[in-house]
Amino acid sequence: MKHDAPLILAADIGGTNTRLALLDGTQLRAASVSRYANAKADNLEEILRNYLGAQGTAPDAVSLALAGPVTGDHGRLTNLDWSITTQGASEATGGAKAFLLNDLQAQGHALPYLGQSALTHVQCAAPQCGEPAANAQAPCLMIGLGTGMNVAPVHRLGARTYVPPAEAGHTSFAPQDQALKEFNTALAARIGHVASEDVLSGRGLEHAYLHTAGAPLPAVEIMALCAAGDAPALSAAALVIRALGHFAGDMALTHLPRGGVYLVGGVARALAPYFDDLGFAASFAAKGRFSDFMAQFAVHVVKDDYAALIGAASYAQECIGAREQPF
Repeated sequence: MKHDAPLILAADIGGTNTRLALLDGTQLRAASVSRYANAKADNLEEILRNYLGAQGTAPDAVSLALAGPVTGDHGRLTNLDWSITTQGASEATGGAKAFLLNDLQAQGHALPYLGQSALTHVQCAAPQCGEPAANAQAPCLMIGLGTGMNVAPVHRLGARTYVPPAEAGHTSFAPQDQALKEFNTALAARIGHVASEDVLSGRGLEHAYLHTAGAPLPAVEIMALCAAGDAPALSAAALVIRALGHFAGDMALTHLPRGGVYLVGGVARALAPYFDDLGFAASFAAKGRFSDFMAQFAVHVVKDDYAALIGAASYAQECIGAREQPF
């Protein structure tokens, strides 16, 4: 079958689940979205073969967004012992051209395709509010909070998108107020080196609740307690939210994302309703004599759960159109 746009199989591969979808270029076929539990498969290739067998079609390209570092044509998941290669993906999909990128990079490649309805606005960029950046080519910054945490700057260069890789979740956590310093000290006594994602992630919320309540609890249950007004749960959420504000502000000064800061991932979406009450904006702006400068950066939460799939497909389409790997 001939397609006006390449038929792309996109995969969003996490430590627990893999989501797959078919896209005509960057147009998602919503009915094709499927989720697979990684624990039920021996490897990604098995999932790809099972999915295409159910869909009864062969893609022109396969684009893999994975939660872990990527080097050339090889990647490894941070929270699952799977090694993933473009060769293996191509062979599992009948010889489709295969591409590989980090999952947060994929989120960055999705940005040009996200409308205002896909976003929750946390902070408007002065002087405009709820409007696109004046310069569509302005750099943006993705901060992903889920099982882990990472950062990806996004640059639009003409019709192409440049999203350099990073492993910012493993930078050292830098607490900025007394309560966060006490939390950091207690956490370091338990786990040793405290990385940023030990606080800014699902397990970070669990670490924070153990600190405030003295008992372990899964992140999803902590958020349920927050909704019920539980004081230790809200105190734990406040620690994570303030830490996120300080970290996001640091990253904004590092990258100057005048196109906006975009928070993505399940933890970011879960915490977003509490940002106003639990101190995100004040922490984001707490940069001494540069506090007023921080008002120029819009901050959004990405609500579109399919963004990584769309971004993976966009990356593949740019590769195909350019006849080369984008940057």
